[in-house]
Formats: sequence, structure tokens, C-alpha cells
Amino acid sequence: MAPRIEPYAPEHLDGVLALFAAERWLTLIEDPARTGRALVAPGCTTLVAVDGPGDEVVGVVWMQSDGEIQAHVSAITVAGTHRGQGLGRQLITAALDRTGVTRVDLISVADDFYGKMTERRFQGFRITRGDVGLG
Repeated sequence: MAPRIEPYAPEHLDGVLALFAAERWLTLIEDPARTGRALVAPGCTTLVAVDGPGDEVVGVVWMQSDGEIQAHVSAITVAGTHRGQGLGRQLITAALDRTGVTRVDLISVADDFYGKMTERRFQGFRITRGDVGLG
């Protein structure tokens, strides 16, 4: 069965922190309670991908948005065991759809991955609804 994407809830925090730790995003793991609050702060859309019988968190996307035009990807990562299966794209697409915005900006060192999603290159990437098939 494919991973299921759902809204972040407090019971996902340990799994999300494990993904952040695997990326060595130290500022996101140093104070778990603060990170938990940030993931659900006003204007934030946080989704997780869960898989397996124990609903293991295998991916997360965290977007901050004005709810109308612009969003910014604060964090996105997928567990190594689930990479290369389109899950990152599914997470971005689902978060973009939930925010209702027309574009998403992100800064990344994964240029090859995000370059496949858009034709326009910035000092990061701007991904529109059309780029991910949302029209």
C-alpha cells in the first residue's frame, strides 16, 4: 500500500523530529515542544506521509502562507526508504492544494529534484499550481 498523506497532528511529532534529525536540521530538533508549536502556527500548513501498520511518518512538508497568493516551503523531507517514489512531489502538491495559493517558493540544495517541477529558475524555485497539475 502507498503512503497516506494527512494533516500533521501532535502524535506525529516524534516521527517528524526523526526525519529532521536524519537531515541534521539541528535547530528543528533542539526544542521539540517549540517545533511542535511552529508546525501548527497560524498560516502554517503541515502534512505528513505515513506508511505501514504503525503509521510510521515517512515524509513531511511544512509551508507558511498568506492563504491567497504566496507560500514558502519551510521544510520538506522524505525518509531514505521512501525516496525516488514521487512522495516529495505528492507532499508539495497536497500542501499547495490545501493552502489555496497560486505559487510556492523554496530554497534548496536539491536543485536537480526541484528543477524537474518547473521551467522557471530563480535563486530558489517558484512552483505554481499548474506546475504540479492543479490547474
